[in-house]
Amino acid sequence: MELHNKMQNSAVAAWAGPVIDYLSHNIPYNHEVGWEHYHMTSYEVGCAVLAALGQADETDGGAKPRLSPVLPDVPPRWDDISTAVIYVAAQNAQLQYRPFRSRVPSSKADHGDDSSEPNIAAANGVGPAYATSEAYSVLEALGLVREGRWTKAAETVLWRDNPREWNLEFTSDARFIMAAFDAAAAIPEDIRSQIDTIVAATNEETTRVVQTPNVENEGKSNFRRDAAMVPPKRSKGIRSMLEDSRRHHLDVLFFRRWRFSDGWLSANEAKSTLEIHHDALAISMRKAVMSWLYPRLPLLTL
Repeated sequence: MELHNKMQNSAVAAWAGPVIDYLSHNIPYNHEVGWEHYHMTSYEVGCAVLAALGQADETDGGAKPRLSPVLPDVPPRWDDISTAVIYVAAQNAQLQYRPFRSRVPSSKADHGDDSSEPNIAAANGVGPAYATSEAYSVLEALGLVREGRWTKAAETVLWRDNPREWNLEFTSDARFIMAAFDAAAAIPEDIRSQIDTIVAATNEETTRVVQTPNVENEGKSNFRRDAAMVPPKRSKGIRSMLEDSRRHHLDVLFFRRWRFSDGWLSANEAKSTLEIHHDALAISMRKAVMSWLYPRLPLLTL
């Protein structure tokens, strides 16, 4: 993956065309407004790719085609593009993961009536899958599949989707553990400041909510002063929502500024990233890093 990212400026032409063609035809399209994501993560990131590749302008509901599309001077990251394509292909059932026990009859992309059989063999730590000819072609162009097998470069990209069919335990992988150690030990000042701000702000908000007067009951004749605070059940629910919000904001920071192959990215490097939500690898890294930074706040690791 690191090799791919370093070479992407010269290699982008090899996969840009197939990626644009694939996403253009596999994201819902409305002739009046353009591509629509329907607030589904796979289509949202697919629209973001089309915009990042200079083919469209992002809108609130998706992406509108440009009259004069042109590839950008600085292309988006190869690993992000690959993840986006996998998201869309899996969403459309054009990429179907199979349990490790599945048999791969051949390396061909299509098998007629036998299409339920996998045509991508388990390799390099990830399991077998079936891809339609359209999806297979773009995966091959991206260097994720070669000769009917997942390539080495595909492994950590697929960690980001983390198919339940494979039951991958990549957090126990020595590479992940080392990356987590490095991420916790060498956090750039600006990123550490953002993390601390997110954690502190949620703590303050939780305290404020718990101490908020119970305005629904205040003023009633039978209202006791010791009942002025938010009821325990409601307080618990609000706390839970605030904790969810805190974890979400931390996740977004990792989606933007951390990548497995490069660790923490500078603000300038982050300009070529795509914010891919539900990235299982980034979320797992957030959990690991938070467990070291804030061992007394276990909710940050959920």
